[in-house]
Formats: sequence, structure tokens, C-alpha cells
Amino acid sequence: FFFFKQKTAYEISACLVGSEMCIRDSFNGIHSSSVYSVAFSPNGKYLATASRDNTCSLIDVEKQTRIECFNSLHTDYVRTVCFSRNSRYLVTGSWDSSICIVDIESRKLIKRLENVHTEGQNKGVRSVAFSVDGKYLAAGCYDKTVKIINTEELL
Repeated sequence: FFFFKQKTAYEISACLVGSEMCIRDSFNGIHSSSVYSVAFSPNGKYLATASRDNTCSLIDVEKQTRIECFNSLHTDYVRTVCFSRNSRYLVTGSWDSSICIVDIESRKLIKRLENVHTEGQNKGVRSVAFSVDGKYLAAGCYDKTVKIINTEELL
């Protein structure tokens, strides 16, 4: 195990004691169902969570509080979250086959991409990630495809 310490955010650490992992802190009551994905913002200020309860939460890591619950972005499970490299945007992907891009500062939806997957039974977005330069957003879908989206056309 490695020890995680971030100078600009609330310190979260884990240690191995025997065969059990000791978690220093946890956030309870944020979601009413399973949490599928979590991501720290590159600047260390935020933690985003994606849940089966169809919501995404934004947590202020230093204050240890939820500062936003995005409950109208998706109509089905939110499966994945990621931040842009400059920590300006939060991206969510859902079983409803959409990707949402949210401006962190205003907490407003910037863009919603519908029907990201191809036709068929295997719907939904499983994972999202920005390229290092922020020009592209990749989405891994349940239909066994990867979509590459040019963000310069969106943002």
C-alpha cells in the first residue's frame, strides 16, 4: 500500500494493520445506493462520486462536506466521474447512455451528450477520461466501443 498525502487538501491516509486496512475518514449519507466511481480533482479541492441512485456528488475535501448533489443530470445510474486536468470541468457518464459536462465554478451543466453508445442491448457509459492536454474526452461503453470526443468543439 502507498500512503496518500496531499498538501493542498484534507489529508486522507490508509495504513495496513495486520490484514485489515484502516480508513482514517469516510463520508456517510452522501448517497442512498451504491457508489460506483470516485475521483479527486487534480487541484485536490474536490472529490466527485457517482452512484446507483442516479446522482453525482461534489465534496469539498478540506471541509469534508458535500457542496453539490447533481440529481438531474441523468435518468439512470451514474457509473463514472472524472475531472478535467485544470479542475474546471466535471464529467459524468451514465447507464442512460449520456455524458454530462459540468462547470465546477458555476455548478452548471455545460453540455449533455446523448446516445453515446451504439444501438443494442448493451447500453450505457462505463468510464470517462480526459486526455493529458484536455483536447479529448474518451468514453468506454457497454457496447464494447470507445468513443473519442473532441472537447474543443464542446467547451
